[in-house]
Amino acid sequence: MEKEEAMDITEAFATYGSCVEREAEVRECVQGIVKELEKTSYSVTTILERMHNAQGVQNISKICEECREELSKVSGQYSDLQSRVPPGEYYRYHHTFRATTQRLVAATCLVTYLQEARLAPHDEVAASMGLSTRREDGFHLDLEDYLQGALALTHDLSRLAINAVSAGDYARPFQIRQFLRELHGAYSLLYPKNELRKRFDELKYALKKTEEVVYNLSLRGLKPAETETSG
Repeated sequence: MEKEEAMDITEAFATYGSCVEREAEVRECVQGIVKELEKTSYSVTTILERMHNAQGVQNISKICEECREELSKVSGQYSDLQSRVPPGEYYRYHHTFRATTQRLVAATCLVTYLQEARLAPHDEVAASMGLSTRREDGFHLDLEDYLQGALALTHDLSRLAINAVSAGDYARPFQIRQFLRELHGAYSLLYPKNELRKRFDELKYALKKTEEVVYNLSLRGLKPAETETSG
């Protein structure tokens, strides 16, 4: 009897071993694809950083075009990732690409704002990444990742408001201030908590810095005429 029990345990663990091997293979494949996503994210971030350099404000249009070209790789990379993650196990592997996804959302939203002066909505960002917004579809752009990523662009915008003054673009800080105000009002409706709350605090700080830039411009009589009625 003891011999039979020992054999059952051995057979069971042989099965466990094959399962562990398969899971290790999936993890390795997922990590490899995530590294490619990280490379794309780093490349886009490096390109965007140029807008804070000398002459960066004047070259924003070109910088955005280069970012769009780099971001076009993302949908294929997420498609590869989706093919490797077993059905129904999205959240089992989500932590491995969550931070990278949020950075890519931030970059996509920032480029959209710079080109079109608006916030790209959840479904638009997801589509640009080749993803769904529906949890029931399995692999998707999680709403929390979108909300976190969209908030992350505020730091770059407050920096841009300061650099724009040095470049003689006095209208841009007022435009950024208005956008950040609208973003603050929208996120306030969510009563942000936990990690989202931390990012929301960053938004408040970015808005405060931008308000200071706008205030100083107003004191110096550099408020553009078209903003006179908008506050």
